[in-house]
Amino acid sequence: MLKAENAAQLASAFAEIAREPSTVPEKASAEPVWLAWLPDWSWQVLVVAALSFLGLLALILGVVFALRPREDTGKRLLDELSRYGPRREPSSQRPEQQMGSFARAVGVTEDILRSRGWEEKLAEQLDLADVTMKPAEWTVLRVCLGIAASAVLIVFGTAFFIAIPLGGALVWAGAYLGVRIRISRRRSAFADQLPDVLQLIAGSLRSGFSLSQALDAVVRDDTQPSAGEFARALAETRIGVELEDGLDRVAVRMASDDLKWVVMAIRIQREVGGNLAEVLLTTVTTMRERAQVRRQVRALSAEGRLSAYILLGLPFIVGGLLAWMNPGYMEPLYTTGIGIVMLVGAGVLMSFGTFWMTRLVKVEV
Repeated sequence: MLKAENAAQLASAFAEIAREPSTVPEKASAEPVWLAWLPDWSWQVLVVAALSFLGLLALILGVVFALRPREDTGKRLLDELSRYGPRREPSSQRPEQQMGSFARAVGVTEDILRSRGWEEKLAEQLDLADVTMKPAEWTVLRVCLGIAASAVLIVFGTAFFIAIPLGGALVWAGAYLGVRIRISRRRSAFADQLPDVLQLIAGSLRSGFSLSQALDAVVRDDTQPSAGEFARALAETRIGVELEDGLDRVAVRMASDDLKWVVMAIRIQREVGGNLAEVLLTTVTTMRERAQVRRQVRALSAEGRLSAYILLGLPFIVGGLLAWMNPGYMEPLYTTGIGIVMLVGAGVLMSFGTFWMTRLVKVEV
């Protein structure tokens, strides 16, 4: 009797299981997993494609302008001096009106920069960085690249009102850092070449040449950037500027304290007399010994500087990877009050640590 009841209960249990819906998972979609990150396309596709095309075109034009041959220094100086000669009849059309739309955009940008008083400062920065582009061309190129960067951010799913300012800010910050790095490298090259230049000047003075002739020998040697900078000083002397004043301007442009001391020695020699060649040779010896000590200090502090770079970059790299791989894990860090306080505290501590490490590895020679 019990066996019959157990069999009946077992049969009813199997019947209930058969009536329940199947819980077997359906077959996975045939769509590849690597396509899951793509955003949903919308009407913005055509706008993004057009902006990307314009940015790419501007990049190509910018490369063409950047790779064009540099203008001859002598010809440029003659053109500048010809401005003081007879006046020429103005052309009936502006150059940008005789060319394409890119040149017209450059002309409009040039008028805006000139009216705001930004053209001279930007031209000075580009000249220090040895960039052959005009300020208006450089500005138009940055604007186009900013549009292209914004378009790329929109394609990868960034909100429209965030992508535009973010893309422009990234491009302008990158361009500013690029110019500053080129200026720093050019000034460092000038400082490295200055002892050899002064030795060449001292040798020319011993041979009986004047200081102007010795500087002309440096220019003809064509070792950049020192040759170009001393050529600027000689060009200023041809329009009535004192040679010492021209060299002072070169020292300010290149941020060279050593050249400032050399100019001071030249002024003293002009007033009280003396052997300028011997003074320059003594200066060269001192500069070379200082450079040797500076290189030795940099070699000894290389490990500390590398550690500083790693410690400063590691939080940003790890945080970026975590935010990309698991956004939900990093979300409380910037959506809650405690997380924001932690971010602010981390920023303050990193700023203090950056200042401390840079002071430790920087040794004045």
